Amino acid sequence: MNPRFLLPLLLCISFLPCQAHEHLTAGALSKAPGSALFLANAADYAASSGYVFGLDAGDPGTPYEGYFYTGDLVLAALAATPPFGGPEPLAAAAGSLIEAVLETVSGPPGASLGFWENTVDDVDSTAITWSVPSGLTNGTNRIRVTESDGSPGSDPYGHRHGRLFSATLPGFYQVGFRFVDASTNGPSGGPIHTPSNRFILNLQAGVTLAGISSTTNGAAVVFGAPANLPDTGVGTATQYQLEVSGSLGVQALWKAVGDVVVGDDHMHTNTVTVGPSAQFFRLTTKEGQ
Repeated sequence: MNPRFLLPLLLCISFLPCQAHEHLTAGALSKAPGSALFLANAADYAASSGYVFGLDAGDPGTPYEGYFYTGDLVLAALAATPPFGGPEPLAAAAGSLIEAVLETVSGPPGASLGFWENTVDDVDSTAITWSVPSGLTNGTNRIRVTESDGSPGSDPYGHRHGRLFSATLPGFYQVGFRFVDASTNGPSGGPIHTPSNRFILNLQAGVTLAGISSTTNGAAVVFGAPANLPDTGVGTATQYQLEVSGSLGVQALWKAVGDVVVGDDHMHTNTVTVGPSAQFFRLTTKEGQ
Protein backbone atom coordinates (compact mmCIF):
# COMPACT_ATOMS: atom_id res chain seq x y z
CA MET A 1 0.00 0.00 0.00
CA ASN A 2 1.27 3.48 -0.87
CA PRO A 3 2.04 5.25 2.45
CA ARG A 4 0.26 8.37 1.20
CA PHE A 5 -3.07 6.58 1.37
CA LEU A 6 -4.14 5.90 4.94
CA LEU A 7 -7.28 4.07 5.98
CA PRO A 8 -8.53 5.19 9.40
CA LEU A 9 -11.04 3.09 11.30
CA LEU A 10 -14.07 5.21 10.47
CA LEU A 11 -17.28 3.22 10.60
CA CYS A 12 -20.95 4.15 10.43
CA ILE A 13 -22.80 1.37 12.27
CA SER A 14 -26.56 1.10 12.64
CA PHE A 15 -29.15 -1.50 13.61
CA LEU A 16 -30.68 -2.50 10.31
CA PRO A 17 -33.87 -4.38 9.43
CA CYS A 18 -33.74 -7.92 8.12
CA GLN A 19 -32.91 -8.21 4.45
CA ALA A 20 -34.21 -10.55 1.78
CA HIS A 21 -32.77 -14.05 2.02
CA GLU A 22 -30.24 -15.14 -0.60
CA HIS A 23 -29.65 -18.82 -1.32
CA LEU A 24 -26.34 -20.50 -2.11
CA THR A 25 -27.61 -23.51 -4.01
CA ALA A 26 -25.76 -26.79 -4.51
CA GLY A 27 -26.23 -28.79 -7.67
CA ALA A 28 -24.29 -31.34 -9.73
CA LEU A 29 -22.78 -31.23 -13.20
CA SER A 30 -24.58 -34.52 -13.89
CA LYS A 31 -26.18 -37.34 -11.92
CA ALA A 32 -23.53 -39.83 -13.02
CA PRO A 33 -21.27 -41.27 -10.29
CA GLY A 34 -18.03 -39.33 -10.12
CA SER A 35 -19.50 -36.08 -11.43
CA ALA A 36 -18.75 -32.96 -9.42
CA LEU A 37 -20.97 -30.85 -7.23
CA PHE A 38 -20.99 -27.10 -7.88
CA LEU A 39 -22.48 -23.80 -6.72
CA ALA A 40 -25.38 -23.54 -9.14
CA ASN A 41 -25.82 -19.76 -8.73
CA ALA A 42 -22.17 -18.75 -8.50
CA ALA A 43 -22.75 -16.12 -11.19
CA ASP A 44 -25.02 -14.30 -8.73
CA TYR A 45 -23.29 -14.69 -5.36
CA ALA A 46 -19.66 -15.81 -5.63
CA ALA A 47 -17.04 -13.13 -4.97
CA SER A 48 -16.21 -13.10 -8.68
CA SER A 49 -19.72 -11.74 -9.33
CA GLY A 50 -19.04 -8.73 -7.10
CA TYR A 51 -21.86 -9.62 -4.70
CA VAL A 52 -21.42 -8.78 -1.01
CA PHE A 53 -23.42 -10.08 1.95
CA GLY A 54 -24.02 -7.44 4.63
CA LEU A 55 -23.66 -8.36 8.32
CA ASP A 56 -25.49 -6.10 10.75
CA ALA A 57 -24.66 -5.15 14.32
CA GLY A 58 -26.67 -7.10 16.90
CA ASP A 59 -29.05 -5.13 19.10
CA PRO A 60 -28.15 -4.71 22.80
CA GLY A 61 -29.84 -7.25 25.05
CA THR A 62 -30.25 -9.84 22.28
CA PRO A 63 -28.23 -13.05 21.71
CA TYR A 64 -26.50 -11.18 18.87
CA GLU A 65 -25.10 -8.36 20.98
CA GLY A 66 -21.37 -8.05 20.32
CA TYR A 67 -21.65 -9.70 16.90
CA PHE A 68 -22.24 -8.64 13.34
CA TYR A 69 -24.56 -11.24 11.87
CA THR A 70 -26.74 -12.29 8.94
CA GLY A 71 -29.45 -14.86 8.42
CA ASP A 72 -29.66 -13.94 4.74
CA LEU A 73 -26.99 -16.38 3.61
CA VAL A 74 -28.98 -19.61 3.21
CA LEU A 75 -27.35 -22.88 2.13
CA ALA A 76 -29.63 -24.92 -0.13
CA ALA A 77 -29.58 -27.91 -2.50
CA LEU A 78 -31.70 -28.49 -5.59
CA ALA A 79 -34.54 -31.02 -5.41
CA ALA A 80 -34.41 -34.33 -7.27
CA THR A 81 -38.00 -35.51 -6.66
CA PRO A 82 -41.55 -34.06 -6.93
CA PRO A 83 -42.33 -33.93 -3.19
CA PHE A 84 -39.69 -31.21 -2.81
CA GLY A 85 -40.48 -29.33 -6.02
CA GLY A 86 -38.26 -31.34 -8.35
CA PRO A 87 -36.96 -32.87 -10.39
CA GLU A 88 -34.67 -29.93 -11.08
CA PRO A 89 -32.26 -30.54 -13.99
CA LEU A 90 -29.09 -29.69 -12.06
CA ALA A 91 -30.01 -31.51 -8.85
CA ALA A 92 -27.50 -33.98 -7.42
CA ALA A 93 -28.24 -37.68 -7.74
CA ALA A 94 -30.74 -39.33 -5.44
CA GLY A 95 -28.92 -40.78 -2.45
CA SER A 96 -26.32 -38.03 -2.26
CA LEU A 97 -25.92 -36.16 1.03
CA ILE A 98 -24.60 -32.64 0.53
CA GLU A 99 -22.61 -30.73 3.12
CA ALA A 100 -20.79 -27.40 2.95
CA VAL A 101 -17.22 -27.26 4.30
CA LEU A 102 -15.91 -23.91 5.54
CA GLU A 103 -12.26 -23.97 4.41
CA THR A 104 -10.87 -20.42 4.46
CA VAL A 105 -11.51 -17.08 6.13
CA SER A 106 -9.72 -13.80 5.49
CA GLY A 107 -10.69 -10.71 7.45
CA PRO A 108 -9.62 -8.30 10.18
CA PRO A 109 -6.78 -9.63 12.39
CA GLY A 110 -8.10 -11.12 15.61
CA ALA A 111 -11.63 -11.58 14.25
CA SER A 112 -13.65 -14.80 14.23
CA LEU A 113 -16.38 -16.04 11.92
CA GLY A 114 -19.16 -18.04 13.57
CA PHE A 115 -21.97 -20.37 12.53
CA TRP A 116 -25.28 -20.63 14.41
CA GLU A 117 -27.20 -23.88 13.83
CA ASN A 118 -30.94 -24.18 14.45
CA THR A 119 -33.17 -27.18 15.07
CA VAL A 120 -36.42 -25.87 13.58
CA ASP A 121 -36.67 -24.50 10.05
CA ASP A 122 -37.35 -20.75 9.81
CA VAL A 123 -36.67 -20.16 13.52
CA ASP A 124 -33.57 -18.04 14.05
CA SER A 125 -30.79 -19.66 16.05
CA THR A 126 -29.91 -17.96 19.34
CA ALA A 127 -26.66 -19.77 20.18
CA ILE A 128 -23.38 -19.96 18.30
CA THR A 129 -22.42 -23.52 17.33
CA TRP A 130 -18.76 -23.02 16.37
CA SER A 131 -16.38 -20.31 15.26
CA VAL A 132 -13.11 -20.13 13.33
CA PRO A 133 -10.42 -17.43 13.29
CA SER A 134 -9.65 -14.96 10.56
CA GLY A 135 -6.64 -16.26 8.64
CA LEU A 136 -8.01 -19.82 8.47
CA THR A 137 -6.58 -21.73 5.49
CA ASN A 138 -7.46 -25.39 6.11
CA GLY A 139 -10.86 -25.46 7.81
CA THR A 140 -12.85 -28.67 8.20
CA ASN A 141 -16.09 -27.54 9.87
CA ARG A 142 -19.12 -28.88 8.01
CA ILE A 143 -22.70 -27.67 7.64
CA ARG A 144 -25.28 -30.20 6.54
CA VAL A 145 -27.35 -28.96 3.60
CA THR A 146 -29.37 -32.06 2.60
CA GLU A 147 -32.38 -32.56 4.88
CA SER A 148 -32.90 -36.29 4.23
CA ASP A 149 -31.03 -39.09 5.99
CA GLY A 150 -28.84 -39.81 2.98
CA SER A 151 -30.23 -43.32 2.47
CA PRO A 152 -30.21 -44.84 -1.04
CA GLY A 153 -32.70 -43.04 -3.29
CA SER A 154 -33.32 -40.17 -0.87
CA ASP A 155 -33.63 -36.62 -2.16
CA PRO A 156 -30.55 -34.40 -1.69
CA TYR A 157 -32.84 -31.37 -1.32
CA GLY A 158 -32.12 -28.86 1.44
CA HIS A 159 -33.47 -25.41 2.24
CA ARG A 160 -33.31 -24.37 5.90
CA HIS A 161 -33.84 -20.82 7.12
CA GLY A 162 -32.83 -19.58 10.55
CA ARG A 163 -29.15 -20.49 10.51
CA LEU A 164 -26.89 -17.51 11.05
CA PHE A 165 -23.34 -16.45 10.26
CA SER A 166 -21.55 -13.93 12.48
CA ALA A 167 -18.35 -11.94 12.76
CA THR A 168 -16.80 -10.51 15.90
CA LEU A 169 -15.22 -7.39 14.39
CA PRO A 170 -16.31 -4.85 11.79
CA GLY A 171 -14.57 -5.14 8.46
CA PHE A 172 -14.45 -6.94 5.12
CA TYR A 173 -14.23 -10.74 4.98
CA GLN A 174 -13.76 -13.32 2.24
CA VAL A 175 -14.92 -16.82 3.12
CA GLY A 176 -14.22 -20.01 1.16
CA PHE A 177 -16.66 -22.94 1.05
CA ARG A 178 -16.79 -26.25 -0.83
CA PHE A 179 -19.78 -28.57 -1.30
CA VAL A 180 -19.08 -32.26 -0.62
CA ASP A 181 -21.11 -35.45 -0.85
CA ALA A 182 -20.99 -37.27 2.49
CA SER A 183 -23.06 -40.23 1.31
CA THR A 184 -21.92 -43.85 1.06
CA ASN A 185 -24.15 -44.67 -1.92
CA GLY A 186 -21.52 -44.31 -4.63
CA PRO A 187 -18.93 -46.70 -6.06
CA SER A 188 -17.29 -48.97 -3.46
CA GLY A 189 -19.42 -47.47 -0.69
CA GLY A 190 -18.07 -43.96 -1.18
CA PRO A 191 -19.81 -40.76 -2.23
CA ILE A 192 -21.72 -40.46 -5.50
CA HIS A 193 -20.31 -37.03 -6.35
CA THR A 194 -16.85 -35.50 -6.12
CA PRO A 195 -16.45 -32.19 -4.24
CA SER A 196 -17.15 -28.85 -5.84
CA ASN A 197 -14.49 -26.28 -6.50
CA ARG A 198 -13.98 -23.88 -3.62
CA PHE A 199 -16.17 -20.81 -3.95
CA ILE A 200 -15.41 -17.51 -2.23
CA LEU A 201 -18.01 -15.17 -0.73
CA ASN A 202 -17.69 -11.48 0.16
CA LEU A 203 -19.01 -10.55 3.62
CA GLN A 204 -19.03 -7.03 5.06
CA ALA A 205 -19.59 -6.45 8.76
CA GLY A 206 -20.86 -2.94 9.36
CA VAL A 207 -19.90 -0.09 7.04
CA THR A 208 -16.23 -0.09 6.16
CA LEU A 209 -13.73 0.31 3.38
CA ALA A 210 -12.62 -3.05 1.98
CA GLY A 211 -9.29 -1.97 0.54
CA ILE A 212 -7.17 0.71 -1.07
CA SER A 213 -4.43 0.51 -3.68
CA SER A 214 -2.27 2.88 -5.68
CA THR A 215 -3.10 3.87 -9.24
CA THR A 216 -1.11 5.94 -11.73
CA ASN A 217 -2.57 9.23 -10.52
CA GLY A 218 -4.04 8.38 -7.14
CA ALA A 219 -5.86 5.60 -5.37
CA ALA A 220 -8.51 2.96 -6.01
CA VAL A 221 -10.80 2.65 -2.97
CA VAL A 222 -12.98 -0.46 -2.71
CA PHE A 223 -16.12 -0.82 -0.58
CA GLY A 224 -19.25 -2.93 -0.40
CA ALA A 225 -22.70 -1.36 -0.70
CA PRO A 226 -25.34 -3.60 0.92
CA ALA A 227 -28.83 -2.38 0.03
CA ASN A 228 -30.19 -3.03 3.56
CA LEU A 229 -33.75 -3.41 2.27
CA PRO A 230 -36.31 -5.22 4.47
CA ASP A 231 -38.02 -8.43 3.38
CA THR A 232 -41.10 -6.40 2.42
CA GLY A 233 -39.09 -4.44 -0.13
CA VAL A 234 -40.73 -1.25 1.14
CA GLY A 235 -38.34 1.68 1.47
CA THR A 236 -35.18 2.86 -0.23
CA ALA A 237 -31.68 1.42 -0.22
CA THR A 238 -28.84 2.78 1.88
CA GLN A 239 -26.76 5.47 0.14
CA TYR A 240 -22.94 5.50 0.39
CA GLN A 241 -20.58 8.45 -0.05
CA LEU A 242 -16.79 8.23 -0.11
CA GLU A 243 -15.01 11.19 1.51
CA VAL A 244 -11.36 12.29 1.66
CA SER A 245 -9.39 14.53 4.04
CA GLY A 246 -5.77 15.57 4.42
CA SER A 247 -5.91 15.15 8.21
CA LEU A 248 -7.78 13.50 11.08
CA GLY A 249 -9.37 14.89 14.22
CA VAL A 250 -12.17 17.32 15.06
CA GLN A 251 -10.74 19.99 12.76
CA ALA A 252 -10.51 17.67 9.74
CA LEU A 253 -12.27 18.86 6.61
CA TRP A 254 -13.89 16.00 4.74
CA LYS A 255 -14.73 16.35 1.07
CA ALA A 256 -17.04 14.10 -0.93
CA VAL A 257 -15.33 12.35 -3.83
CA GLY A 258 -17.17 10.51 -6.58
CA ASP A 259 -20.88 9.95 -6.90
CA VAL A 260 -23.29 8.74 -4.24
CA VAL A 261 -23.64 4.96 -4.53
CA VAL A 262 -27.11 3.53 -3.96
CA GLY A 263 -26.82 0.20 -2.15
CA ASP A 264 -27.07 -2.73 -4.55
CA ASP A 265 -25.37 -5.55 -2.57
CA HIS A 266 -22.24 -5.32 -4.72
CA MET A 267 -18.65 -4.16 -4.42
CA HIS A 268 -17.68 -0.77 -5.84
CA THR A 269 -14.35 0.81 -6.74
CA ASN A 270 -13.88 4.59 -6.63
CA THR A 271 -10.70 5.83 -8.33
CA VAL A 272 -9.55 9.07 -6.73
CA THR A 273 -6.92 11.55 -7.92
CA VAL A 274 -4.78 12.73 -4.98
CA GLY A 275 -1.77 14.94 -4.40
CA PRO A 276 1.62 14.13 -2.87
CA SER A 277 0.55 14.58 0.76
CA ALA A 278 -1.14 11.99 2.97
CA GLN A 279 -4.82 11.37 2.29
CA PHE A 280 -7.40 9.76 4.58
CA PHE A 281 -10.61 8.13 3.38
CA ARG A 282 -13.91 7.32 5.07
CA LEU A 283 -17.31 6.06 3.99
CA THR A 284 -20.50 7.72 5.21
CA THR A 285 -24.05 6.46 4.78
CA LYS A 286 -27.59 7.70 4.64
CA GLU A 287 -30.08 5.04 5.60
CA GLY A 288 -33.16 4.38 3.50
CA GLN A 289 -36.58 5.24 4.84
